Formats: sequence, C-alpha cells, structure tokens
Amino acid sequence: MPAIYIHDGDAVDHIPATDLPCGAVVVLGHLIGITPRPIPANALGGLAIEGVWDLPSAGVAGTAWAPAYWNPATNQVTSDSAVPGVLRCGVLTRDLAATDATARVLINR
Repeated sequence: MPAIYIHDGDAVDHIPATDLPCGAVVVLGHLIGITPRPIPANALGGLAIEGVWDLPSAGVAGTAWAPAYWNPATNQVTSDSAVPGVLRCGVLTRDLAATDATARVLINR
C-alpha cells in the first residue's frame, strides 16, 4: 500500500480524559502537545506539536539554542536534564535567566 498524505503535521488529534484549558501542555510519549483552545473531556480536539511558545519556567538559567525540558510534576520548563522525570520538549530560543517566569521554546526540536 502506498503512503497516504493526511496533513502537514503541525497538530495532532487528541481526546483528553479531563477538560483541558487553552495552553495546557500534554505529554505525548517523547513529545509535548499544547492546546491552542480548550478541549472538553472525552471530546476530539487538536494539540499543536510545532511552534515557538512561552512556557512557565522553573527558575533555572539556560542559553539560547540549548535543550529545554518539560517537568510534568511541576508543569514547568527547565534547562536541567538531571531533574528526575523530565523530557526534552524542544530548544530555548532566547537566553533564560533564573528569574524569568517564562521560557521561550521551539517545541519538539
């Protein structure tokens, strides 16, 4: 069977078990997805898996173009890969100071 084109791949379908507000980060195996609009529980919605997003920061400094990691326990980005349970979520697109409330991340890169 030949490959069949479905769509560009900047978003994927998702049916959450609980209501997801706009901007929720969802762990999808080795990727993250972000809700561009609310998705009600048990309803089909879309998760963005590309783009540059401002995400809550864990207060750890990092440099632009360094890996960024999502900590699902705290729902924050960190530049520290040694934190237990984090997964790589992309790269920082600007320097991150420990005092920054958000980190600018090119997700899933």
